[in-house]
Amino acid sequence: MAPSTSSEDIGPPPPYHTPPPFVSCYSNPWYRRWVLFLLFLVTMMQSTDRNIPSILLPEIAPEFHMTDLGGGMLNGAAFVLIYAVATIPLARVADMYGRKILLVTSLLVWSTLTSLSALATSSRDLMILRVGVGLGEAGCAPASVSLIALMYGPYERASAIAIQQLGFAAGIMAANFCAAVMVNSFGWRGILGVLGAPGYLLAAVIAITLRDPPVVARAHRYVLDEETGELRRRRRSKCASIRDWWRELWEGVKECAAHLMKRPTFVHLTAGVMIQLGVGLAIMAFLPTFLERVHGMTTREVGFRIAIVGGVFGGFGVILGGVVGDYLTTRSRGDQRHMLLFVLGCNVVAAPLNVFACLVDDANAATYSSAVVVALFMVMAGPPGAIVQSLVPDRMRATAQGFFGVLANMIGGTMGPVIVGLLSDAFKKPYGDDGIRYALALTMVFCLWGQFHWWMATRNLPKDVLVPGGGEGAEKGEAGSASGGAAGTEYVRLIDDERDGGGSNGGRGLYGSNSRERRAAS
Repeated sequence: MAPSTSSEDIGPPPPYHTPPPFVSCYSNPWYRRWVLFLLFLVTMMQSTDRNIPSILLPEIAPEFHMTDLGGGMLNGAAFVLIYAVATIPLARVADMYGRKILLVTSLLVWSTLTSLSALATSSRDLMILRVGVGLGEAGCAPASVSLIALMYGPYERASAIAIQQLGFAAGIMAANFCAAVMVNSFGWRGILGVLGAPGYLLAAVIAITLRDPPVVARAHRYVLDEETGELRRRRRSKCASIRDWWRELWEGVKECAAHLMKRPTFVHLTAGVMIQLGVGLAIMAFLPTFLERVHGMTTREVGFRIAIVGGVFGGFGVILGGVVGDYLTTRSRGDQRHMLLFVLGCNVVAAPLNVFACLVDDANAATYSSAVVVALFMVMAGPPGAIVQSLVPDRMRATAQGFFGVLANMIGGTMGPVIVGLLSDAFKKPYGDDGIRYALALTMVFCLWGQFHWWMATRNLPKDVLVPGGGEGAEKGEAGSASGGAAGTEYVRLIDDERDGGGSNGGRGLYGSNSRERRAAS
């Protein structure tokens, strides 16, 4: 192994440079595409189950005598609060024990509870079941994004995350088509009853075909073999106490939190996404109600229109954000500020356009302009997550994504629909059915706040991103993982005693290459 060189000898590194070659955890490119497709399907199922209540709200609300505030609670707080609370512990479990079991268990839990929602006899029962659905979905995003970060390098990561996030747009389309086609024949209960079935099939496919890569959760879970110079998994007693396991889990959570809070980029990036996500979820939650009340559409008509708005245009925005983001990063030799500025520019255009969509009297103009707004909003699906993964080492990837998702959903996802519901109820008395349009138009004020935080994130990004051989992460032996994909400055192979040399990679180690190559790279 090459001797280490102090940073004083070589001087500070430039903020951006060409990183060392990235080595994926899966050497077969076709298998990587298959895993990415599975993650897309998981996200699609998650989005379908999450959005179907807002589409069916005009059918559910009269039966349970729900106000607009109650609808906002059902589509926002009831789901998102437990989702946010459970995400970080579950993300840490993914970092400690792998992604496969978390994805399979989450699918089974939320699919079951979605089907059980058809049996609800009151709005309280429905909200309790939605809490359970949120708990089931909490671990999926951190597990998915962290696995993508191990499969794809920094110049492909935004596009790969965008493809996974495209499942949200596909889920919106699927939910709206289901509602439009089935609501008159089966009612909202019948739709919820059958919606959980595909989740069982997808869980079985993941359980059979997904090979979970080894994980580096905590350094003290491994010991250095003095003869080979490699890390070997520490054998642990089967009777290890739950208290020790719990302490290890929360030590990793606290370590990741401290790591992220030292980086202003993460703080501003998360604040911006939190605000813009709140606006976007409020629009999607109340757009069906807006079209029905203000423009007199039926639930069937609304379902088809929202499927086009959220599915086609939303999907286009997701892919546009990922592709353009990776293109700008490649052109700038790794400077991720450019893709964040692209997202910021799209949001600047979307804010006034949404005001027009809410206030225009023509139904077609409102629909088309809303479609463009959704596309411009959805460009943020890929780039922010890719930037977060560039701020942390491998052993924190899922936990960091968990923090990112929690902070965005806790306030933005919860409060966005609730604030619009409160405003709509307040405006109903003076403006009648037009109150919902003014409530949605006012949300654009928050976009200016979010844009400020995104601008500040671009100012801080160069000094916060982890680069090999420098920065705060290098002092702790963490540098290199964000760019090169390895867990630390010394590129080592993990030997899993139980799997004879790295498990799912066929003895090729944590990232699919042998230890001699790794030692040479260091």
